[in-house]
Amino acid sequence: MEDLETAVMEWARDGFCCSQIMILAGTTLSGRDNRDLTAAMNGLCRGAYSNLGTCGALTGACCLMGLFAGRGSQWEEKDPKLIMMIEELHGWFRENWGGERRGITCGEILRSEPGADMQKCFPLVLGTLAKTIQLLEGNGYDVREGPSL
Repeated sequence: MEDLETAVMEWARDGFCCSQIMILAGTTLSGRDNRDLTAAMNGLCRGAYSNLGTCGALTGACCLMGLFAGRGSQWEEKDPKLIMMIEELHGWFRENWGGERRGITCGEILRSEPGADMQKCFPLVLGTLAKTIQLLEGNGYDVREGPSL
């Protein structure tokens, strides 16, 4: 996990947002590169660029789970465990990062505190990534092998 922690810091320093870091971690761990997907994840940054939007770390983590367990073509089926994994992640996220009111929007988490992004987001992203990997691996996905693309 230490190498992943360093990678997360470097991606953040390079200007990638929470949702992009989730996908970068998944594609990097599996030895795959998907610039188009990383670019698309930019649309989820900072709660889809609204304080009222769901935190990008959570939506990015849900997308990472979908990358492994979701349906990618008409010939595939999504893993029925996907919804359960996402529900568990939501509950865990609310409990650990939702604050007093268990909110999951960027505004509720950061409360517009100056400098809160760096102080709060790094442990949030790293913790959410670790929980996502734990859920995937606990449900039979080898994140180092990667999704079947």
